[in-house]
Amino acid sequence: EGAAAKVRARLEEIPECLVVAAENRDVLILVTETEGLEAEEELRSTVEATAGIQALLLTFGEIDPDTEIGDPVAVGRR
Repeated sequence: EGAAAKVRARLEEIPECLVVAAENRDVLILVTETEGLEAEEELRSTVEATAGIQALLLTFGEIDPDTEIGDPVAVGRR
């Protein structure tokens, strides 16, 4: 009881992190932004060492404004 709120508070103390709580489950979505690979590795170590985390799933996404949009209904670039 209350574990997600405790983990969220710990993660929100990390400057490179934005934490969003799911509305229907005790799941936190963590959005991060770092300046480079070394900073990313350091941040990942910090997050992994955070007490109370049961599982950590990492995904990566980057928006390139010059990439064509994959949606055939959309027109132009992003």
